[in-house]
Amino acid sequence: MGFIAKLNRLIGLFVSAFKLFPKLTVWGPFIVYAVLQLALLLLCASYVKPSIYPILSPLVALLGQGAEELYSHYPGLYYMMPQVFQWGKLFLGFLFEGLAAGMTALLFLHYFQNRDSVKTKVSAALGRWGQLFLIWGLITLLLVLLNRFIPAALAGFVSGSPRRGAALDILMRLITVAVYAVFVYAVPAVAIEKKSLWGGIRLSVGYFVRYPIFTFFLTLLPYLLSIPVSYITANSDVVVSKFSPELIFYVLLVGIVIDMIMNFLLTGAVVKFLVEEREG
Repeated sequence: MGFIAKLNRLIGLFVSAFKLFPKLTVWGPFIVYAVLQLALLLLCASYVKPSIYPILSPLVALLGQGAEELYSHYPGLYYMMPQVFQWGKLFLGFLFEGLAAGMTALLFLHYFQNRDSVKTKVSAALGRWGQLFLIWGLITLLLVLLNRFIPAALAGFVSGSPRRGAALDILMRLITVAVYAVFVYAVPAVAIEKKSLWGGIRLSVGYFVRYPIFTFFLTLLPYLLSIPVSYITANSDVVVSKFSPELIFYVLLVGIVIDMIMNFLLTGAVVKFLVEEREG
């Protein structure tokens, strides 16, 4: 397959997913997951309330000594909020994101197979929740470790150099996308093709080896939607000092919506790819 054919196929996968934007049924699992994230964000904004403090204090403790004191006061709460929210999202993701992606994959499969009514047993994903949980957990753990240890190992090299720091940030984003691309087919494969944990991973690695550049850009394009929000939240100190601290809350709120759209497009494109490979 030549470059133009691969480009047309890549565009076609996202067009197929985009055509299902009006189908609220397909959005269902990711909407529920977004509501859970919204509840977490509201908890993060209410940390100083006596009823909320015991719930979030273990997350805040992960940020190191002095984090609790800073997060308990205005405007430090908004300065720390992106980090606390990110840790909370990781825990939510471990529990529910794989399941939401698996359910959505089944819904996409239903529409791509041109059925007239929704008869897809989305509940079948619940029966595979354990496998979806494990595979999503493995992927997440790998990405977290990479994003903690590589910057730590290069800290001395980038220290005092904004250009090197910016270059490292870009490098880590590319590494994150590349590593995730290796496993991007795994969760949908477990859901729609009833693969085992290792079967889904083997299938995904196999497709990545077969289509490395194609799969990298398949993963990268939806990820680009998240960059503005991640850039702003990574510079929360600038937002807090030069603008309204409360702006951080609304940026994170927008980020929840963008994540939902990103996951929708990526899941749809991957499922369409798997359907084409099965039929082709």
